[in-house]
Amino acid sequence: MTNRALIAMLTAGALALSLSACTSGDDDPTPTVSSFSPTSTASPSAPDTGAETVAPTAPTDDPNDTVETPVPVPSDQADGWTDARAYDACRNEATRSQGADYTWNDRSSQTLVQGPGGRTIDVAGLYTGGDVGVANVTYRCTVGGTPDSPQLSGTVVR
Repeated sequence: MTNRALIAMLTAGALALSLSACTSGDDDPTPTVSSFSPTSTASPSAPDTGAETVAPTAPTDDPNDTVETPVPVPSDQADGWTDARAYDACRNEATRSQGADYTWNDRSSQTLVQGPGGRTIDVAGLYTGGDVGVANVTYRCTVGGTPDSPQLSGTVVR
């Protein structure tokens, strides 16, 4: 018997076995592809634009005041400040002004924003002192001047 004849015989046997399984008269029907009906459809997600979101500022006590949402500062209007340079300068300022009970994290995604009080960036860190134990803190730093001649001020906001 040639290889071609052997392959034909095996293929025919496999086909006959498959067909007999489908028509064997079992009471338990085998589900088919046509019996599938989806219960929901997935919706496409919005594309990632790479833009970071900025949290709005906290409302004031005066209901007549309007709350302005800070917006990212375009690099061409930032007097040489970049997000990374501003964060590093403010982390140094926070270390100097807040003392040894505070440690400040490396920058992750913080951005320089323009708000009603000027350009600010939040520096994340930990407070490990007093009766608190360990607490996450944020130092809000106002950035002025240029990187070569910075004018920085800030306060712990939480």
